[in-house]
Amino acid sequence: MSGIEEKEVPQDVLGDDAPAKAHGLLAFWKSHAIAGNLPTRDDFSPDHLAPWIEDISIYEYVPDKDDFQILLEGENIVALTGEDWRGAFAREIDCHYSTSLHAAMTTARVTGAPQIHHLQIFQKEWQSGLRLLLPVTLQKSGKEDVLQVFLAIFPIDE
Repeated sequence: MSGIEEKEVPQDVLGDDAPAKAHGLLAFWKSHAIAGNLPTRDDFSPDHLAPWIEDISIYEYVPDKDDFQILLEGENIVALTGEDWRGAFAREIDCHYSTSLHAAMTTARVTGAPQIHHLQIFQKEWQSGLRLLLPVTLQKSGKEDVLQVFLAIFPIDE
């Protein structure tokens, strides 16, 4: 296996042994992805996301850069990684850690489908986790909708 494949292993489904919070968040996303439409930011408001709010980082797609900028970094993600990448872009993380976050987010953007990965926590080689990438639409009145990707990481005890 190459370094990237060892760090991020795509999964087609969320396994039964995945953290309960991951199952809950994915079920919440699916319950709002109706008739082929992405959930909206109204669906994904802080009140609705209360059970997972500290586990979520929000990335926004920037078409001019063809990249995803981190708008908000979840407190539990900062605690898990020891880093806050707010304001950075997915490609910067890829360059720093030899990962494929940008490619995975692009897949979520193009397909409109959640992406699931088992991953090594890049800052802590002994820790693994489950990452969900959930595409969401931010509707702006009188303007073009903006795509956001909600990234959630849940530690896995192995």
